[in-house]
Amino acid sequence: MNGVKTLSPERIAEIKAFKNTNFSDCPVMTEDELKQLRPRHPEHLKHEKQAEQIWLDTDILEWLKQTGSGYQTRANAILRQAMIKAN
Repeated sequence: MNGVKTLSPERIAEIKAFKNTNFSDCPVMTEDELKQLRPRHPEHLKHEKQAEQIWLDTDILEWLKQTGSGYQTRANAILRQAMIKAN
């Protein structure tokens, strides 16, 4: 497998059956704070990086850059999701 841990059907059923509706201990966050949240997946945090030159279509590169800095990180995340889905 590619290092991605899968959940057992029993664990998935347990998660789906969880019915906690008391969120009184959760902090209230503003829209700006919510936008800053990013998923944390420990198994993906420490991948070794390697510089590589690749050729991308201009429209793809423009699309990646349109939301500002971090386009290379976004490209890497998109490629990682495609890799995981393909396996």
